[in-house]
Amino acid sequence: MLEQSLVDADLPAVRRWAVVFRRLPLEERPGAILRFVQWAIDYVRDPGQEVLEDAAVALLRGYGDCDAKSRAFVALCIASGIPARGLPVRVDQGFPHIEAEVFVGGRWMRADPTILNSAIGQVPPASSAVTNYRP
Repeated sequence: MLEQSLVDADLPAVRRWAVVFRRLPLEERPGAILRFVQWAIDYVRDPGQEVLEDAAVALLRGYGDCDAKSRAFVALCIASGIPARGLPVRVDQGFPHIEAEVFVGGRWMRADPTILNSAIGQVPPASSAVTNYRP
């Protein structure tokens, strides 16, 4: 997923948004990018089977599943000068989920672009997670 996000960071739609985030101080960028992806891209599950698309697709159409939202977050971070990578979680629990990790304050911290009530380094348990899920 990191290789895909590195490629995605050079896509025109990603670069256009990265210009906006690069105007912010470096330490504010990860949180701003996370909030943007959480709120601007609705959470919609793939119909039937898993579909993997580049970050520009989610940014342009305004919806995607957890891997699409995470891929957009990671690509925007990378394009904005912030190291980030995808993070598969709950792989063995029957419902795989993709979060992200972003390098801030000298360490890797979890971020979940799907969960609206989360922040960098603060991902609530699934039982209290709030999403903008749209069937």
